[in-house]
Amino acid sequence: MSLTNFIFLFIVQLGIHDYENHDFYVSTTSVDFVFDKNEIQIISQFFIDDIENLIKSQKPNANLIFEKKSNVDTNFFMRDFIKKNFKISINKKKKEVKYLGYELKDDLLVVYYHTEFSNSEIFNIEVYNSFLINFIESQKNIVHVKFKDLKKSFLLTHLNKNFQYSFEK
Repeated sequence: MSLTNFIFLFIVQLGIHDYENHDFYVSTTSVDFVFDKNEIQIISQFFIDDIENLIKSQKPNANLIFEKKSNVDTNFFMRDFIKKNFKISINKKKKEVKYLGYELKDDLLVVYYHTEFSNSEIFNIEVYNSFLINFIESQKNIVHVKFKDLKKSFLLTHLNKNFQYSFEK
């Protein structure tokens, strides 16, 4: 199935309000280079029930519930989840990703994080994204990269959890 089809199916899925038994398991992550701040702003979106099911499987007695207002336990879990499952390198140098927080939008969990980069010329990006892949075999992770005027999208699965892209100089 092509990336366009997955994006279409994801959008259709957003319009359906019963996520408990959704047929498609997908997350989206936007990686946006903000040059005036020397920052890469990253936003990931997940179906809340997928993350809650992951928490229940890892910690059956856990009482983490996603609420409109952040709480310490949930933020700790999400910070750890991002750190374990998302990695980014610029010009072959690993960057530290800093978790900022989350918010709820209907049945989606939107997570914000970022990293910094130097003013040196950027010519290569490598991203590792294994969100929910070890938990849900059919999970697909779409990563959108916005670099200046260039927009690229990548589809990651349990067979391919990372991509590398070289920008033209």
